[in-house]
Amino acid sequence: MSEEHVSTMQPFAAGDIFLGCTLLNDPHDDHAGIGRILQYDADCKPKGVLYTEGTRHLVAGLAVDRDGVLWAFDDHLVIHVDPVTGRQLPRKDFLPRVYRSASFASDGSVYLGEHLCAEAPPPGIENLTTVEFPRVPDSGVLGYGNIYRYNADWELDCVFEVENAPEPTRFKGVTHSTLHPDERFITYTTELGKRVMRYDVVEGRQLDDLVTYPGEDISDGLFAIAVRYLPDGRLLLTRGRTMEMLDDEGRVMREYELPEYGWSDVSSCGDHRYALLSNIFTGIMLKIDLETGQFVGRIDTGQAKPLRALAGVAEFPG
Repeated sequence: MSEEHVSTMQPFAAGDIFLGCTLLNDPHDDHAGIGRILQYDADCKPKGVLYTEGTRHLVAGLAVDRDGVLWAFDDHLVIHVDPVTGRQLPRKDFLPRVYRSASFASDGSVYLGEHLCAEAPPPGIENLTTVEFPRVPDSGVLGYGNIYRYNADWELDCVFEVENAPEPTRFKGVTHSTLHPDERFITYTTELGKRVMRYDVVEGRQLDDLVTYPGEDISDGLFAIAVRYLPDGRLLLTRGRTMEMLDDEGRVMREYELPEYGWSDVSSCGDHRYALLSNIFTGIMLKIDLETGQFVGRIDTGQAKPLRALAGVAEFPG
C-alpha cells in the first residue's frame, strides 16, 4: 500500500458507521480500484479508513456479525475486520462465489447470498458497464444465484438452490438477503426484479413470495431492491425512490419518501428505531428515524455517478 493510502481505521465504538466505498481509478473497468471501507462515528463525522488487502472491485455488502466482526465482499474474497483493532483479519477461504449479503444465526452459522447468476456476461452488457466479471474457477460461469450456509467455524454446511427473479441486466441472483428473526427462512431479492422471495432454510424449500409485483416492465416503478429485517419481524424494503416497511404478510405498514433514486442498501441500527440507507448513484448515506420518517444523519462520500462506488453500509451496535 502506498504512503498516500495508509489505513487509519480505529477500534470500533457503538454507533460507528461503515461504508464500502472503493476508490475507483481503472479507466478500463468501471467497478475496479483501490478497495476501502470508510469509518464514521455515531454523529456521521469521519473517523478512519481501511484500505482493503486483496481486493480489486467494489467492496460491498457490509454487515456486522454477533461477535462484532465487520464483513464485506469483493469478487470471490470475503473480508473480515477486527472490531478491537480496526484491522483486516487474515483471509479465510470460502467457496469462490461473488457474495454480496450476509445474515448471522444465533448458533454462529452464516448465510451468504450469491450476487451473480449467469453462465456468461449477457449480450449488450458492455453498454451498461465495463466491469470484468469474475468467474467460478471450476466451471467458468459467473455464478449460480444460490444461498450458502456456513457453520460457526466458517465451513460450508449447505447450498440452497433458490429461485431468482428476472431483472433487466440478466446476470444477477441473490443480490440482497436477510434472515427472519425466527431464523426459519431468508427473505431475499434479485435487484430490480419484481419478486420479494423467501426460502425455508430449516426444511430446505422455496416458500411463496412475500410480495410479487405485476408486469415485466420496471419503468412502472414496481420492483424490489434491498431488504432488511428488524428484530420484531418488520421488513424494510427499498424500491428506488421510496422505502417501505412490511409486515409478515407483505402488507405495507408505512412508506418513506427518499430523495433521488438509487437506494441500493439498507441496514438496521443498534437502536432499532433507526436505519441506514446508502445510494450508489449519489454516494450519499442517510440515517432515518423510522418512527418520524425524518433524516437524522447524512454522509456525502463525494463518489457520485458516474463513479458508483458506495456499495454497502453497516453500523457497529456495540
